Amino acid sequence: MAGIYDLVPAIAALPLASFVIALFAGKDLPKKGALPGILATAGSLALSLAVAVTVFTTGEGFNQNLYTFVAGQDTFSLHLGVLIDPLSALMLVIVSLIATLVHVFSLGYMNDEGETGLPRYYAGLGLFTFSMLSFVFANNILMAFMFFELVGLCSYLLIGFWFREAGPPSAAKKAFLVTRFGDYFFLVGVVAIFATFGTGAFAGSESFPHLAELALEGEYDVNTFFGLGEQAWFTVLGLLVLGGVMGKSAQFPFHTWLPDAMEGPTPVSALIHAATMVAAGVFLVARMYGFYALSPTALAIIALVGGFTALFAATMGVVKQELKQVLAYSTISQYGYMMLALGSGGYVAAVFHLTTHAVFKALLFLGAGSVIIAMHHNENMWDMGGLKDKMPVTYWTFLSGSLALAGIVPFAGFWSKDEVLYEALIHGLGTEGGLGIVLLAAYAMGLLAVFFTGFYTFRMVYLTFHGEPRSDIARDPEPVRWNVKGPLAVLGVLAATVGFINMVPVKKVTGLEIDYLHQFLDMAPEAYLTNVHHYTELLETDAFAGIHAATPLGEVGTVAASAAVSLGLALAGVLAARQLYNAPQPVEHTDRLGRVKTILMHNYYQDEYQVWLARDVTVPFAGVLDTFDQGIVDGVVNGASSVSRTAGRQVRKLQTGVVTNYAALLTLGLVLLLAAFAVVGGWV
Repeated sequence: MAGIYDLVPAIAALPLASFVIALFAGKDLPKKGALPGILATAGSLALSLAVAVTVFTTGEGFNQNLYTFVAGQDTFSLHLGVLIDPLSALMLVIVSLIATLVHVFSLGYMNDEGETGLPRYYAGLGLFTFSMLSFVFANNILMAFMFFELVGLCSYLLIGFWFREAGPPSAAKKAFLVTRFGDYFFLVGVVAIFATFGTGAFAGSESFPHLAELALEGEYDVNTFFGLGEQAWFTVLGLLVLGGVMGKSAQFPFHTWLPDAMEGPTPVSALIHAATMVAAGVFLVARMYGFYALSPTALAIIALVGGFTALFAATMGVVKQELKQVLAYSTISQYGYMMLALGSGGYVAAVFHLTTHAVFKALLFLGAGSVIIAMHHNENMWDMGGLKDKMPVTYWTFLSGSLALAGIVPFAGFWSKDEVLYEALIHGLGTEGGLGIVLLAAYAMGLLAVFFTGFYTFRMVYLTFHGEPRSDIARDPEPVRWNVKGPLAVLGVLAATVGFINMVPVKKVTGLEIDYLHQFLDMAPEAYLTNVHHYTELLETDAFAGIHAATPLGEVGTVAASAAVSLGLALAGVLAARQLYNAPQPVEHTDRLGRVKTILMHNYYQDEYQVWLARDVTVPFAGVLDTFDQGIVDGVVNGASSVSRTAGRQVRKLQTGVVTNYAALLTLGLVLLLAAFAVVGGWV
C-alpha cells in the first residue's frame, strides 16, 4: 500500500515529462509529440486507478510533505506535499481519463489540418494536465494556489493557440484577466488564512479537515480579525477564497470569459470544461468544505450564486447558433448546479455532479469536434442538419451525452442533477431562518433551469443531426477516423452508465445500498475526509440544524416528488425542442421572443457592461487616484526633497576652494561670536 502512495507524485510527473519532450523534441517525433502525451496520461490514469482502488479497499489515506521551501520555527512552514483521500483519488481518475481521451482525439482533430506549432500544442496539454493533477493532490492551500495559477496560465496559452488569428489571442487575454481578478481575492484569502491559523494544511487529525479543526478548537490568532467576531471573520476568509473559485468556475459575474474561450481548439475546450480549469474552482470548495461549513452565510452565498448562475446561463443557451457556444453556456449552468449543491450541504451531490459532468461534457465537446471536422470547421448549427445517418457513431454517442445533460433517466446527469436538487430542497425545508429561504430560492432557480437545459440541449441535437442538410458541406461531410470515434465510444458508454454509482432516489425508495459514491466518500476517518456530515453535529452553530426535520411528504415522498418534478420539466424541455425543431427545414422560433432574444444574444449585455465599467468608471477613477498620488503624495515627498536640494545649493556657494575666502569667513565668524558674547554678557 505504501508503495502505490509513493508513486503518487509520478501521476503528475508523467505529463510534465511529456511537456518537456514535446516542447524540445516534438518536431522530430511522430505525430509531433502526441505519442509521449498519450503514453504519459495513460500512465497517469493507470496509477490513478491503482490509488483509487487502494483507498477504496483499505479505507486509508495518505498525507506527506515532499519538499519544504520555507522552514519556520516560531512561524509557519511552507511545503509542497501530497494528500490522498477519496475526494482527490476520484478526481485524479477523472482528470487523467479525460486528458488521455483528449490526447487521442487530438490526433484526428489537429494533425490532419496542416497545423503548425503542434509540438507547442501537445506541450501545452501536458503542462495543463500536470498542473491540474498537482492541484488535485495538493495538501495545503498555498500549493493549491500555485497550481491554481498555473492552470490559468495553461488555459491562456491553449485558448490562444491560434495566435495569428484575431479572436483567439483576445479570448485568451480575456480569460486570463477575468480569472486573475478573482484570484486577487484568493491570494488575499491565502495570506489571511496563514495569518489566522498559522498553517494552510488541508488535513489535520484523522477525522477533521485541519482548518475546521483549528477553528473548532479555538487555535487561531484573534489579532487578525480586524475587530470582527470569529463567525464573521471565517465568513470573510471563505468569501475571499470564493473569489478565485467564481473566476475559475465561471460563476456570475465572472462567467464572461468562458464563451469566448471557444476560440481555442475544441479538444482544449473539452479539457477546460470537463476536467481542468472550470472544475478547479468547484473542487477547491469541496476540498475546503469543512471550513465552509462553519459559516452559514458563506454557504448561503454559494448556494444563491450557484442557483442563479444555473438559470442565468441556461437562458442564454436557448438562442445560441454555434454548437460550442451552446455547450459553453451549458457548462456555466452545470457548474452552477455544483455550487448550489455545495451551498446546500450536498457535498457528495456536488462531487457526484462534478463526476458525471466531466464525462458527458467531455463527450459533447468531443462530439462537437467531430461535427466540426466533418463541417470543415463551420460551427453554425443552421448550416448543418441531416448528419445523423452520415455520422452514426458521432450521433449516437452525442445523443447519450445530450440525454445525460438534459437529465433524462437513466443517463448519468439524471442521478447527479436530481441529487443536487433534492439536497437543496431537503435542506431548505429543514433549515430555519434566512438560510432556509435562500436555499429554497436557489432550489427554485435550479429547478426552472432544468426546463431550459432540456430545451437548448435537444434544440442543438435536432438542428445538428436531424432534418435535411442545409448546406453543401452538410450534404457531403468529411469522414472522421478511429482516433475521433474511439474516445466518443468510451465516453458515450460512461455517460449512460456512470450515474449508477450513486442512485440515491432508488435507495431512498427501495432501501437498497446502491449509493456507492456516498459509501466511498464517507468511508473510514483515516482517509482525511472533507465531508461535513462527519462533524456538523459537533458545531455549536450548525448551519443545517434542521436537516432531519420532517418534510410535508416524508423523506421518501420528498425525494420521489423532487425527482418526478425535475424529470417532468426536463422532458417538457425536450418535447418542446422536438416540436419546434424536429422538422426537415426548421425555422428559428426564438425570433418570436423579439427584444428578449436580442438581450439573450448579447448575453444580457454583460460584456458591454464590463467594458463600460473598465473604460468609463475604472479608468477615470484610476486617473483621479493617479492625480492625487502624483500631486499630493508625491508632491509632499518631492517638495521636501526640493527644499533640501535648494538649501544645499545655497550652502554649496560657500565652498569656493579659495584659502583667503575661508580665512576671511573664519575671521568674520570670530568677530561675530565675540560681539555676541559681549552683548549677552552685558545684558546678563
